[in-house]
Amino acid sequence: MKISILGPKGTFSEEAAHKFFKTPELLLGKDMEEIFESVLSRKADYGIVPVENSLEGSVGVALELLQKKDAKIYGEIILNIRHSLMALPSVKLQDIKEIISHPHALAQCKNFIKTLKANTRSFHSTAEAAREITQQKLKNVAAIAPKIAAQLYNLKILKEDIQDENRNQTRFLVIATKDHEKTGRDKTSIILGLKDRPGALYDALEGFALEKINLTKIESRPSRKALGDYVFYIDFEGHRKDARIRKVLRNLEKRVAFMKILGSYPLSRNSFICKTLYSYNKPSNLEASYGN
Repeated sequence: MKISILGPKGTFSEEAAHKFFKTPELLLGKDMEEIFESVLSRKADYGIVPVENSLEGSVGVALELLQKKDAKIYGEIILNIRHSLMALPSVKLQDIKEIISHPHALAQCKNFIKTLKANTRSFHSTAEAAREITQQKLKNVAAIAPKIAAQLYNLKILKEDIQDENRNQTRFLVIATKDHEKTGRDKTSIILGLKDRPGALYDALEGFALEKINLTKIESRPSRKALGDYVFYIDFEGHRKDARIRKVLRNLEKRVAFMKILGSYPLSRNSFICKTLYSYNKPSNLEASYGN
């Protein structure tokens, strides 16, 4: 089973892969587009991409690729993000003068960093920061990264769970050339564009309310066509093959400018998206963050 993820090794993306697949053979991609292309060209059986973080919001580039590419969503993984401080085996906590990591990891651990009164330096990923310490034999420097990075790069964990917020979770999507069969506990994701007229969003969502279908997420993002023109990413409970869902989607397609079904897939057991989240146009640079 070949799984394409964001590299390098020792990332949260790798943790997500091992959570979803028992024995994945990992293909390390340099960016998300490479992951999509690996799946579509059949170099990889599946790909894993971060799509949303509970603190930072959605991953814009992942949403854009879902719209542009023909890949389908096969599954979702909700990963608890736990940051650890790690350094060379001989280094002690009181020796640390500088902390290196991805900007989002540094931001999520800022209160702990303040207690050490250490300088910070940004890296492309948390795993890359951990690898840098080992390769360059950096003393008085610690990295913030997942525990798996310490094992991989022979570093000592000085302190675990240093994040400011413990309810820090990232949602990853498993992409493939087709979506998942019905399981009885499913979710469906779609993208739609509205017609330019009053009440267009109400008309689009009315069918879900009438059929008592629970929306678990709705988010608007710029269409990149014109200022003020938006597309909507919507997640809702149920499988696209369910009779009620088919009815709603048939009617919805007649009311909107365009609609794309991204896929139906099993609802993650520990999903923090079980409550409805509404997010409008929140910018995010997470595409460079998870897998970090």
